[in-house]
Amino acid sequence: MALGKSTRDDKSNPMVDDIAERTARIREELAALGEALAGAGALKAGVAREAAESRVDEILRNGEKLVSEMSGQLSSAERKVSAGVRDNPLQAVGIAVAAGFLAALVMRR
Repeated sequence: MALGKSTRDDKSNPMVDDIAERTARIREELAALGEALAGAGALKAGVAREAAESRVDEILRNGEKLVSEMSGQLSSAERKVSAGVRDNPLQAVGIAVAAGFLAALVMRR
């Protein structure tokens, strides 16, 4: 079932012209749709970046707060140890000697 005529003749066929116009319009619409999707993707990427930056800022604030709390706890522990050494100096010296002796034993082996 071969066609005797080629689809491209010197004379213009209205059906072929209509199909060509529709195809051209569909291509233009697909190109516009592609550009719109690319724009939407860029918008979503921007929103995702902003959300990530917000989360990073929140984590940094929480980390700074945690460091501040830990620093306060360390200062409190230091004050307690200093007060304990002032209240019981001989006991503190005994503990230091025992700790040094144990450290020497462990490092010797």
